Amino acid sequence: MSDYYDVFLAVDLSPELSEPVLHEVRWLLGQAEIPPALESADWETWGCPWQVFAGGSASHAFAGSDTAALVRALDRSDPGGGAPWALTVRTCVHEDEFGVVMEVVEWLLRQATTVGWVGFVRSSASDDAHHVVRHHDGFELVEVQTAGRWGQVSWS
Repeated sequence: MSDYYDVFLAVDLSPELSEPVLHEVRWLLGQAEIPPALESADWETWGCPWQVFAGGSASHAFAGSDTAALVRALDRSDPGGGAPWALTVRTCVHEDEFGVVMEVVEWLLRQATTVGWVGFVRSSASDDAHHVVRHHDGFELVEVQTAGRWGQVSWS
């Protein structure tokens, strides 16, 4: 049985994305035709390119659906005064494709303005989960560990 990864990102991208970068982001989300040149990953190493974050279907291995949204955050501005591109993606990734997906995540986060927590990655093979934390010079996966018991709230 194969392992799968649940990848979730919620991040603001620069309001000044170039047209080629914006086109590639839209293509990755399944919202545009393939651009003439792809910069998001070393696609030749992985065979042919595919729309990594094209959503709209039930997740293969996790509850919920794979989804992708890219909209302008017109009601808030980044430090430079522009309206950032608000990106949210959630996708189920087969273990054989995890490397290229993380290349794409790295490329996306180079376009980002958000610093700090931007998502998570979890595995179908275990209860392990990792936070995706973006810094000005890259990102890291930080293992989620239970620090104690939070107050319990009953919703019934």
